[in-house]
Amino acid sequence: MRKIVYLQIFATMVIAAFSALLGGEDAAVSALLSGLACALPNALFAANLGIFLKVSPEKAPVIFLIGEFIKIIAIALLLCLVVVLYEDLIWPAVIITIIVVLNCSFLGLLLTRE
Repeated sequence: MRKIVYLQIFATMVIAAFSALLGGEDAAVSALLSGLACALPNALFAANLGIFLKVSPEKAPVIFLIGEFIKIIAIALLLCLVVVLYEDLIWPAVIITIIVVLNCSFLGLLLTRE
């Protein structure tokens, strides 16, 4: 899971850099905020999953589902905060970043050989 989180943060930084080149500072900030709004709940989910699975491995499916639900709610709330609080939001940067960062989970699972 750690590799997936690193991949998401790396993808956020790369897209923010490209957004800065193509759309300026507002596009870069939009990409950065939306990418972090997706990556940070995933990092907390991965950390909590690792801790709880060591304590109680027999409850793994329940812990995973509850954690995934909380992660999705956290991502939605953080993205709502980004939209409400950042007035100069550049939507194409936000949408592209969300798509790429959330798909990093699948790419990370394909690249992981654990």
